[in-house]
Amino acid sequence: MFIERNLTADKQVYCWGQPGPQASFAGKWCTKEAVIKAVSSLNLQTPKVWVRGDAAPLIDIEIVIAESGAPQVVFHRNANDASVKTGVTWVKVSISHIDDFAIATAIVQ
Repeated sequence: MFIERNLTADKQVYCWGQPGPQASFAGKWCTKEAVIKAVSSLNLQTPKVWVRGDAAPLIDIEIVIAESGAPQVVFHRNANDASVKTGVTWVKVSISHIDDFAIATAIVQ
């Protein structure tokens, strides 16, 4: 249930196909969380844009890999609405993971 609510079918296939799927799943999820925090703090005068808190599905935030190998963020549906409402013009993310651990940072402007 958690995986289906937070990752598209193609991202699930990608993660399961990695040598360490648990690290890949964790990396995708924590990157989405970092993006939420960065978007939410860009414009502190904007009303709250993530209204479901911990229950919010993160499937509308997609992490894709550019030709260069760098991760990129694509917003869909509700996440796109939130990014527009807060004035986000670009997002940069970094993901690192090993074994069962993952960390991610996100910077928005």
